[in-house]
Amino acid sequence: MSVEQELIERALECAAEDDPQLNARIYQNFYDAMPDAEALMSHVDDGVRGKMMSEIYRLLLTEGVAASDGDYLAFETKTHANSYFVQPEMYWGFSAAFLKTLRLSAARVWSPVVEQAVSQRLDAMTAAIHRAITQNGGATALEIRMDQN
Repeated sequence: MSVEQELIERALECAAEDDPQLNARIYQNFYDAMPDAEALMSHVDDGVRGKMMSEIYRLLLTEGVAASDGDYLAFETKTHANSYFVQPEMYWGFSAAFLKTLRLSAARVWSPVVEQAVSQRLDAMTAAIHRAITQNGGATALEIRMDQN
């Protein structure tokens, strides 16, 4: 197991132990940053939000997510766009809200090294989502944002 993987796993474990409302806080920070996303998800219940978070954690914990989950992400982003009207930039906003929340919820173990590991993995996950959106034919604000980094 890589050092990056160990740091990410430890941060997630700490956040889960120290913050029983972790998922709710992630969503609230996301909604605060992107009110349009809250409106889109107003019909989604806690069970569905929990399943969505479970998938985010799985993707975050997957080293090489772009290679292993590219087809899955292409399917999901296309479905989200066509069926639920998810805007591509919402993925970037979610990633930022996730990092902000995790930073606070895992404060006990957070350090610059943990920040770098989690940020790199979130960036890789978001880049994989970006590639999936591009594969689906969407050039968006997310593409512009990714190009700026």
